[in-house]
Amino acid sequence: MRKLYGYFRTYWIEEVKLPYLLFIIGFLSISILLEYRYNLTSSLMNPYKGTIIHFYTNIVFYSLPILVSVLGYILFYKRNDLIKTPSFWFILLFIISAYAFRSYFYQYKNWIIAMNNGVSSSYLIKCSNQFFRASTIFLAIFIFWVFSGYKGEKTFYGFKLKGIDTKPYFILLLLMLPLIALASTQADFLNRYPTFANFVKGNISNSTLLARIGVYEILYGLDYVAVELFFRGFVLYTLTRFLGKGAIIPMVTMYVFIHFGKPLGETISSFFGGMILGIIAYETKSIIGGIIVHCGIAYLMEIGGFLGNLLSR
Repeated sequence: MRKLYGYFRTYWIEEVKLPYLLFIIGFLSISILLEYRYNLTSSLMNPYKGTIIHFYTNIVFYSLPILVSVLGYILFYKRNDLIKTPSFWFILLFIISAYAFRSYFYQYKNWIIAMNNGVSSSYLIKCSNQFFRASTIFLAIFIFWVFSGYKGEKTFYGFKLKGIDTKPYFILLLLMLPLIALASTQADFLNRYPTFANFVKGNISNSTLLARIGVYEILYGLDYVAVELFFRGFVLYTLTRFLGKGAIIPMVTMYVFIHFGKPLGETISSFFGGMILGIIAYETKSIIGGIIVHCGIAYLMEIGGFLGNLLSR
């Protein structure tokens, strides 16, 4: 834990400019307020689901946090050189477009229904949702890695276990237990978790049901690995080449936006979680710690939601 504290302290001393940080906090606070008061993303974007317009609306949506944070960085850190760096703006466009496509891609749902004799199975669709979302991210990053000249690097955007002390990350999970236990008593949390509750019904002691839950939870975790690879790996490490430690805040700002629509507490905590995991990934040059923490919290929330709903009956 002392090493982790050193990472955070170094980042605060060497990188943080308070006016820029306050600017980002103000932007995110206003964005969260508008989203949760007026439900903007659902009302403005959901009507276009199933059309190419939804892809374009996602591009606009994810451009907002990236451009605000990057332009703020250029202003507060006096990095006007970035404005005249085409490769920097190309990478930003690729980041935005890749995640926008992940959010837009929906055709597999029709494939699953066709393969299931025209019957819409919420379980199959949900599992395919986890699989295809993760696959889309892995494929986009791999394509960039191959054609960008980064292929010669030793690790694939932080997929490195050698030399990484995993103990601090399990300690972080233990520290999260009381918060998750508290959340497991809240109605909005229990309405969302466990995520399998809405499409896997039956006696939990049934072996077939347990197998179905097990397959879903593996795919559920895979999606979190993909998100960690994208934000703490791909976004952070590609932008680090231009911004150094300054890449952390643009990554976190976009990361907060992908939580819109989830419980408010989860969205707010994503800022702090994203900062912590981003600093760790930057300093260790590995995303393994982030995967442990992110997947660990996700599964603890599944367990908390299951037990919370069981005890509230």
